[in-house]
Amino acid sequence: MSENGLKVSRRGFVAGAGAAAAAAGLGLAGCATQTGGEGGQSLANTSPEKMAYDPNEGEWIPTCCNMCFCNCSIKAHVIDGVVVELTGNPDSPIGNGHICGKGASGIMQLYDPNRVTKPMKRTNPEKGIGIDPGWEEISWDEAFAIMDEKLSAAAAEYPGAIGSASMVASQAGSLVKGMALGALYGAYEPANAIADLCGTGVHQVSYIYTGAGNAMPDYKYCNYILQFGTNAGTATRHGFNMTASLFSQRRAEGLRLVNFDPHMSSSGEAADMWVPIVPSTDAAAALSIAYVLVHELDLIDRDYLAKRTNGPALVSNATGRILRDPSSNKALYMDADNQVKPYDQCENPQLEGSFEANGEVCTTGFSLYKEHLKKYTPEYQEEITTVPAATIRQVAKEFGEAACIGETIEIDGVTLPYRPVCADLFSGLTRHKHAFHACWSVISLNVLVGATNSVGGLIGFDPACNGWTDAEQPYVQWRPSIWEEDGFINDVSLMLAYPHSYYEKVRNGDYAPKDMSMLALQPIGEDAHFYNIAQADPDMYHTQPVKVMFAYGCNPIKWWGNHDEQIEVFKKFDYVIGVDLFMNDSSYFYDLFLPEASYLERIDPMPHFFLNHRVIGGVDIPWAYPVWQKVVEPKDGVMSIFEIMGELADRKGMNEAYIGLLNGVYRVKPEYSIPMDQKFNMEGFADSVTRSVLDDKVDYAWLKENGVYTHPRDVDEMYIWANDAPGKVPLYWDFMFEAKEKIEAAVADLGIYWETDDYQPFPDWKPAVEWEASDPAFDLFPVYYTDAINTDSWALENPYIDEINMTNPYAYAIEMNATVAKEKGLADGDAVRLTSQHDSWVEGIVMTSEKIHPACLAVIAGTWGSASEFQPAIKGKGTAISHLVPGQDPKRLDHICSALDQTVRVKIEKIS
Repeated sequence: MSENGLKVSRRGFVAGAGAAAAAAGLGLAGCATQTGGEGGQSLANTSPEKMAYDPNEGEWIPTCCNMCFCNCSIKAHVIDGVVVELTGNPDSPIGNGHICGKGASGIMQLYDPNRVTKPMKRTNPEKGIGIDPGWEEISWDEAFAIMDEKLSAAAAEYPGAIGSASMVASQAGSLVKGMALGALYGAYEPANAIADLCGTGVHQVSYIYTGAGNAMPDYKYCNYILQFGTNAGTATRHGFNMTASLFSQRRAEGLRLVNFDPHMSSSGEAADMWVPIVPSTDAAAALSIAYVLVHELDLIDRDYLAKRTNGPALVSNATGRILRDPSSNKALYMDADNQVKPYDQCENPQLEGSFEANGEVCTTGFSLYKEHLKKYTPEYQEEITTVPAATIRQVAKEFGEAACIGETIEIDGVTLPYRPVCADLFSGLTRHKHAFHACWSVISLNVLVGATNSVGGLIGFDPACNGWTDAEQPYVQWRPSIWEEDGFINDVSLMLAYPHSYYEKVRNGDYAPKDMSMLALQPIGEDAHFYNIAQADPDMYHTQPVKVMFAYGCNPIKWWGNHDEQIEVFKKFDYVIGVDLFMNDSSYFYDLFLPEASYLERIDPMPHFFLNHRVIGGVDIPWAYPVWQKVVEPKDGVMSIFEIMGELADRKGMNEAYIGLLNGVYRVKPEYSIPMDQKFNMEGFADSVTRSVLDDKVDYAWLKENGVYTHPRDVDEMYIWANDAPGKVPLYWDFMFEAKEKIEAAVADLGIYWETDDYQPFPDWKPAVEWEASDPAFDLFPVYYTDAINTDSWALENPYIDEINMTNPYAYAIEMNATVAKEKGLADGDAVRLTSQHDSWVEGIVMTSEKIHPACLAVIAGTWGSASEFQPAIKGKGTAISHLVPGQDPKRLDHICSALDQTVRVKIEKIS
C-alpha cells in the first residue's frame, strides 16, 4: 500500500514498460502502450491494478524525466500528494508525448524504500567492499559543517586538492557543482570535470564538422543511414524518444538502415542489414567504404569538396604542410587560371593534381587523401574486420547512389543541397584506443558525398540559434564563427553555446598542464579522463593529487576500468563526500553522505540549457523551454545539488559569488536577478532565468502551469550554410602537425610518457592494445551495449526495471555466439568465468544466440555485478566486464581525446 492507502502494484507497470522496451527494440515507437486520458492526455500504461485510483482525481503536473540524460517532458499524476503515474507530455516536442520504460519506472525511484534521505557520516575508519561503514545519521547542520571544513582545508593546500566526479545523467547539477567548487573554494575547474567514459572522440569530431558537439542524421529527409556502434533511433542515445518516433516513421516510409556492430542490438534487429564486425575495427571498414566511393565508383561530390572543404589546399611535398599566403596566413589554392591564390580569392579551385607554387612542388589535399585511401581495399579491411569485401562494396554503392549528388531541395523558400544519406556513430566507437581516428573515419564519409551540414545528411543538434522569441536576443543567439586562415567553421560549446575554436586552442593554447586532467596536452580533447591515470600515480605526470573527492550522482569505482585499481585510488583520498539518492559500491569508501532530492522533488531552472546536449533538432522541431518543477514535496527535506551548493555559499558568506556565478552561466539579466545578498532561492532563480531568456514573455509560474514554451526554428538554424553562408570543414587536417609539434615540445620539458603518433592529417585504422593475442586461449572480446530499459548503472536499484530485466533471459547473462559456445562445450545456463590476460576475472551465466560476432561476448551495461548491500534489488546480478580492463596504463589511452581502450582479450571457462 502507498502512503495514502492507494493500492499500487508493479504488475500493470511491468506490462506497460515491457511493451515500451519491446517497441523501442523494434525501432517502432520507443514509448509505452497508450491509453486515453483527461483532455486528450496520452497515458503510458503504467497504471497500478485496475481501478486502483480514479484517473480523474488529483492533478497532472508537467515536469521533466531524469531516468536518463535525455530529460523528456512528462506529466506526473498526483493524488493527495502521492505520484501514482508518470506519462509523456504530448504538449512538448521533447519526447513527443512518449515515455520509455525506464522513464515510467521513475515512480519507483521516488518511493524505493532503499533510497537514503538523511545525511550520514562514517564511524568505521576501515574501508572496503562489504565492510560496514558504520553509518551514523546526522543533522543537515552537522553535514554542512563537516563538508565545508573538509573542502576548505583541502583548498588551503592547493587548488587541485579538491576533485569531483559526476555522471552525465545529472548534467546541470554536474556543471553547477563543479563551477561552484571553483567559486566557493578556488578549486581548479578542469579537475572538477571527472566523468565516466563519455563520448570521447564523438563530440570533438562532431564539433569540427557540424559546429555542434552532438550531430545526427537529418531524419526527416534522410533515406539511407549507416550506423557504427550506436542504437540511435531504436533504444538509446540523446533525444531517444524524439528520435524513435521520427525514425520509425521514416523507416515505414522507406529509409534504409545498415548497422555495423559486433552485437545485434536493437538497431541491428531493426535494420535492413546487420553487419557484424570485430570490436575496434570500425575505422578500417569506414575507410574501405571511402576507398570504394573514391577509387572504384567515383561517387563523390566534387563541387562540395572544392567549395566546402580544404581539399584543394596546396600541400608541400617536402614538408606535408599547407602553403599559406605570407601576409594573411590563409591557405593557398590553385585556381583554374593556373594562378596560386588565397582560398577566399580562388573562384574555381583545382581539387586534384600536383603543381609548382612559390618555388615548391605541391599536391592538393584531396589528391593526397586519395593516395592515403589506396591501402584500404575491401579485401584489406576484410582481414581486419571480418566484414566480407562484397558487403563493403554493396554498402558503398548503396550509400553513394542514395546521396543524390548534385540535387537540391527547397525548404521554406530556401534552395539547399539535398544529400539524404548519413554515416552515424556513437559511443561504441569511443571505447577503444585510437577512438578519435575511428570517429573521424566514419564522419568523413559524409564529407565525401557532400552530406555534412546538408539536407538529409549529418547535421548538428542545434549549431545556430536566432533567438527564442521574435525580439532581438543577444543573450540567446549563437552561430559558429569562421577560422579565417582556412575558412573552417568554429563551434559552440556543448551546453552553454559559448564561442569555441579548436584551431584557436591549437594555435594559442597553454600546453603546460596545471592539474591531473592533462587537458593542456589535449588541445582537441575536452574530457578529464587522464585524471584516472594521474591520480593513481601523481609522480608519473608531476601532478598534485586530489585529496578530497566530491562524488555526485555516480559510481566512480566502476565507471572506468579495473575495480580493484579504482578502489585503491579511493582508499588514498583523505576524505570522500558523496551526494546521491542511493548508496552503491563506491559508497563503501565515502566518509560523508548527503542525500539528493529525486527529480520529482526538485527544480531545474533550465533543463536543457542553451545549445542542447540532449534534444535533437530539425526544421520541424521547435525550440522548447520545458518546466522542471517539484511534483511532490521533498522527503525529509532533501535538497537538489543547486540548493546544497547554495547552502554552502550562505554559510561561507558568499551568496553574491554563488548567485553571480549562476547568473552568468544562465544569462540572467541584472533586472531579473534574485537578491544577491540573500541565501539562494531555487524557485526564484528559476523565475529569473525564465524571464531573462524569454524576454519576460513568460515567467516560471506560467511554465509550471503550461509545461513548455516553444518557438519555431528557422532553416538557417539547422542548415548553417543556407543562403550560401561561408564555412568549410577540414579534409586535410594540417593543424594536427602544429598541435603535435607543440605537444612534443611540452612533453620534452616535462619528461613524461606521451603519445603523438595519432596527430596526422588523415584518419587511419590502428590496432587496439590487445589486438594480437599473447596466448591463443584468450580468443574472445567482451563488449557491452545499452538497451531501452537500462541506462548504464544509473537505475540499477530500480525494482521495476529489475523485474523487466528478469523477464529477459539475456539481460543479466553473458551472451555468446551459439556455434562458438558449442565448440567450447558450453550451453545456455552454464556458469562461466572470464579471465583477462591481466589476471582479472569475472563470473556469469552464458546464454547463446546467433546475434553476436563469433569473436565476441556481450553484456548489457558493462558495470553490473553490484556488491552493495544498499542496492538489494540488483546485488550480485549481471557481469561487470569493465573490471577486466586495466585502467591505469597510459598506453591504453587515446592521447587525442583520452578514450580508454576497453578492447580486452579473455578466455572463457565453465565453472559448474
